[in-house]
Amino acid sequence: MKHWFRLHFLALTRTLGNLFRHPVGSMLNLLVIGITAALPLALWVLITSLSSITAQVSVDPQLSIFIRTSASSEEVTALKSTLNADARWEKVEFVPKDIALKNLQANLGTNDLTAGLPENPLPDAFVLLAKDNDPLALEGLKKELASITIVEEVQLDSDWARRLARITDLGQVIFEVVAGLLALALVLITGNAIRMQILTRRDEIEVAKLIGATDSFIRRPFMHAAVVQGALGGGVAVLIVWGLVSYVNPAVIELAHSYGQSVSLLAPDWLTILVVCAATALLCVVGAVFAVARYLYQYR
Repeated sequence: MKHWFRLHFLALTRTLGNLFRHPVGSMLNLLVIGITAALPLALWVLITSLSSITAQVSVDPQLSIFIRTSASSEEVTALKSTLNADARWEKVEFVPKDIALKNLQANLGTNDLTAGLPENPLPDAFVLLAKDNDPLALEGLKKELASITIVEEVQLDSDWARRLARITDLGQVIFEVVAGLLALALVLITGNAIRMQILTRRDEIEVAKLIGATDSFIRRPFMHAAVVQGALGGGVAVLIVWGLVSYVNPAVIELAHSYGQSVSLLAPDWLTILVVCAATALLCVVGAVFAVARYLYQYR
């Protein structure tokens, strides 16, 4: 066991030494691995950020009814009584147009919205919370409410949140496809890099085999090289994505503030960093295994 650890330690130190002896070539390899791994990581960061947004917004079966400005107070009162008596509604809230205007002024931080206007342009409204969360049932309720004479418009307030959730689900599918393709690309890239290293050390390997070196002895340094390059390449990918998030976040935050929201892209956490480094190292090892196995098979 002690001899086994010593062999792996020597292979690891030799791998690190080769990285420092050829800094330009090593850096180029790490950049290729890092950029390849950064693409799915950046997509994952975007999907995670969208998921956090959808978790914050309400997806309750809520509908908003806007009343025609020509409707009389008696008609509005009658509609209110009808809605309160309907067992399909969990909650019925009436929002007079004066209250709606005050809320809008408070949100915008101004009291001059009606300056130059003869009257309040906002309509009376009802906010309804349905008991049934089924999308088809909600669409039916929406059409039914829209057919009422004094109703100007009906909005299903959770529609945009549901669409955002569907976009997130689609993004996850796209992430799986992109990650799979780039994982295959990373295996091929690493396999080709290891094959080039084998060719540069071909004479050394043949001499080692002549004096009795085993396949595991020949394979060991290339496996260490793959692990080190993969782990460092994963670190480069994290740095690339972290830089992109830091660069883009101010614009995202400013855009969200303009809509009265607090939204930002989430930087990779420590667990994500470890997973990325481990995944890239594993993929590089797979590529190295195929490259070395091919060489050993050809030169037996």
